[in-house]
Amino acid sequence: MKQFKKETLSFKVSSLLTFCLLIMCIISFGLTTTSVAAEPQRGGTIYARFAAEPRTLDPHMVTTTEEDGLLCNLYNRLMRWNKDMSKLEPDLVESLSRPDDRTLVIKLRKGVHFHNVPPVNGRELTSEDVKYSIERAAGMHGKKQRFMARSRFEGKIESITTPDKYTVIFKTKEPYAPFLRYASASAIVAREAVDKFGDLGRRAIGTGPFILKDYLKGSHLTLVRNPNYFKKGLPYLDKIIFKFIPSSAANMSAFLAGKIDNTQVYFFQLATIEKEAPTATVVKQKGNLTWVLRVPPVTDTHPLKPPFDSKKVRQAISMAIDKAKLLKVAWGGYGTVQVGSIPNRPPYSLPASDQVEYNPEKARKYLAEAGYPNGFTTELLTWNQPYMTKPAQVAKEMLKEVGINAEIKALPMAQYFTRVYKYDYDMSLHIMACSDDPDHGLTPTFGRNSTYYKWKNEEIWDLIENESKTMDPKKRVAVIREVQRKLVDDAPVTFLYTTNIFTAFQPRVFPKDTYLNPFQMFLFEQTWLTKK
Repeated sequence: MKQFKKETLSFKVSSLLTFCLLIMCIISFGLTTTSVAAEPQRGGTIYARFAAEPRTLDPHMVTTTEEDGLLCNLYNRLMRWNKDMSKLEPDLVESLSRPDDRTLVIKLRKGVHFHNVPPVNGRELTSEDVKYSIERAAGMHGKKQRFMARSRFEGKIESITTPDKYTVIFKTKEPYAPFLRYASASAIVAREAVDKFGDLGRRAIGTGPFILKDYLKGSHLTLVRNPNYFKKGLPYLDKIIFKFIPSSAANMSAFLAGKIDNTQVYFFQLATIEKEAPTATVVKQKGNLTWVLRVPPVTDTHPLKPPFDSKKVRQAISMAIDKAKLLKVAWGGYGTVQVGSIPNRPPYSLPASDQVEYNPEKARKYLAEAGYPNGFTTELLTWNQPYMTKPAQVAKEMLKEVGINAEIKALPMAQYFTRVYKYDYDMSLHIMACSDDPDHGLTPTFGRNSTYYKWKNEEIWDLIENESKTMDPKKRVAVIREVQRKLVDDAPVTFLYTTNIFTAFQPRVFPKDTYLNPFQMFLFEQTWLTKK
């Protein structure tokens, strides 16, 4: 059996004990098939499950890591994470340099072409495309509020210049530590595609390994091989078909029937795969998504109303939640209890010593001191997927124990996000992403110009701006930890847990070089099939 670097669960096991030992002990990435082709095989179609139909295909407007992970097949970025997320590696970049703390010079690969699709028609990518794309991601082209990642760049960029066809010079107004990672996370698009279509919500013309062929709403999305991809010999597959399968039960049935080759599965489905698909490969990884319990946002025009305007009420909510028990019930314990907003990212993550104490008795005392000796009734908003509704039910019971009656309202995902981005809710069970840079767990949600959530706290705003300007790595770690401690104390959000991610493959899929990290979870650039 060939071994590769990833943690893998093999379902060629004879007992639950062996299965559990494999979960804990195997630290290599291996295939369960006994005979594997020695060389990559070309051709064939892979069928992958996509749980919720994408809200948009515009890479500068996506709001979920799933959407972003799918779009990695269509667009390239300046840099991308390597397979184990330990560092960035070149994608469109040939070389880069930093003459000073405010300047980043990028040299692009030559001979990179957009998809041969109108109106771009396969022209070469240039430095002007990079300039336009970063400006667009920053909200400088079009309606600013539509660009959800704009807080990464807003007020930060002094200039972007293109002295020649393959050189881009970025200059920030001040030293800005996350800039390279944030710029690298922005897909490079063609201006003429935006000019023609208005946005890229249902159109996608990039430089990536695959080309969008069709998008049938409510059914599937088809990508075909880009014959002019700049990475020689790639991709191996002819086609990818993403099937929209919202139901976890329907997803499992499709996988067991061999109708899909690649899918993420829930922890409670592992035993079924072990029993009914013993030759499947399941890869286990730590996630970068944190389940959180949030009170309403607060801004100058959207003041915080009782009871959430009381800090003691917010702290009582945090004390009422037994995070370890919640993770156990909601996800079988497969994951990590979280302390702050930056998960599984040492040394930036907070240590367990900073964890909020689970203490229902103290929570009831805090509620009484805040003027709510009998608790209060509120609405708990989330979306209608099992990975959200199940923990919502458990959290509801925990809150009830201290006198908070939270009535759950579960909406379809698109409706949920529409409502929360209008700040129209009392409490919500939500998921926060922290990708790219540790700053992503702070600025977009809690910063002065945050776009995903609003929380007005001048001290926290100042600290976040300080960490982003701190170029010394050790000093920056200290500031980032201080910010998180302030957030835990102010308690607008209770940081609950991250879950492990389980990705299942049919035996015919050879995922040796599949980028399975959470930032690029559906990237099939180097995946191939042993059997067509």
